[in-house]
Order: sequence, then C-alpha cells, then structure tokens
Amino acid sequence: MFAEKFRFSPELTGERLALRQVEKKDAPALLGILSDPQVMKYVTQGSLFSFGRSRRVAAELLNDSRPDSMHYGIWIPGTNVPVGVVSLQNWRQEQKDAMIGYMLDRKFWQQGLATEAVGVLLQYVFAGLLLHRVEGRCHAVNTASERVMQKNGMVLERTFSHKRMFFAAPLEMKIYSLTNLQYQALQDKGMTSDGKDLKGDSAQQSEGRNMV
Repeated sequence: MFAEKFRFSPELTGERLALRQVEKKDAPALLGILSDPQVMKYVTQGSLFSFGRSRRVAAELLNDSRPDSMHYGIWIPGTNVPVGVVSLQNWRQEQKDAMIGYMLDRKFWQQGLATEAVGVLLQYVFAGLLLHRVEGRCHAVNTASERVMQKNGMVLERTFSHKRMFFAAPLEMKIYSLTNLQYQALQDKGMTSDGKDLKGDSAQQSEGRNMV
C-alpha cells in the first residue's frame, strides 16, 4: 500500500505550453483525442480500436483516486482545452521510480510539443518529486515516439515482444529509461528541460503517442 499519493504541482510551464492536472470538465476534449484511431494506435499495446476502449482510457486519465498515477493535460496559448496528456504511472514509492507516457491531438503533431511536455515533466520528476528513475515504452515501429524520449536524453535499455490475444503477431516494444544521475549530467552539459540544447537543436519533427 502506498503511504501517499503523487504531489501535483498546480502548474508546470515550458516555453510554449503549460501542464495542469486534467479534470472532469476536460472529459470531452480527452475523448475527442482518444476517438482518433491514429492516436489510439499507439496508446495501448496492440489493442484493437473501439470507442468503448477510448472511453475507458479517458476515464482512467480522469481517475484521480489512484495513488500511483498522475496525469497532466497539455495546454498551449489560444486553446481552452488540453491538446494532449503527459503522465506518470506505476509509481513505486520505495523504489522512487515510475513510467512516463504521453499522447497528443493529431492536429498538433510535428510541432515538438510532446518533446517539450515530456521535458517539462522530467524536470519536475527529478527536481520536485526526487525520483531516481523513469521508464518509457513505445512500439518499435513508432519512431516519432522514440525520438521524443531520445531528445529528452532517455536511453534504450532493451526490446521485447509483447504477446497479444487471438492470432495477432507479437508486438516488438522498446524500453527507454533515464535516471536522476543521467538527468543531472544532461543538465550539466547544457540540455534544457524542454528537449533542446543551448544551440537550439529541437525536436520539431518528432512527436509521439505513447500512453501505456
């Protein structure tokens, strides 16, 4: 049993976006994003698309009673609803580790927003929550999602085959991770918290859908 829940910061900000905890009023926006088969394609590990599945994922994102998860909506100027979500899941208090996930409305792909959102959350993870390690997973074919993690300094640990039901072929998944020591080394080298370095190298062409 967990002694406490994640501590939400009221708002986390980057250069182009803000992260705030999703609330029930955000349900229509979240369901709209999750009702896009192209978004849902990589949100779960091989589940077939259905609107019922989309509703279940939206309900899970809005469930604030789980002590091992926290879900931040991604807000950008000019919008009054979240355009995506970046999350920490499967938090283990004693080990001080968690999994990271993210998804973005397809209208906002290819703008570097997922990379920035993950970078802002990672800064809070290591500087605010004092976690020791985070992990992210993506389908091996989802190179855009993979680049989001790479641009934030996450390192490939291993690949594995995820078995699916019925007669579907197994999915190859990649596991990336980042420790607090690795993150601090990146900061010392000049990488900022939004996936950019001091020379301005950004991930404008790398966006992912990787909500586990």
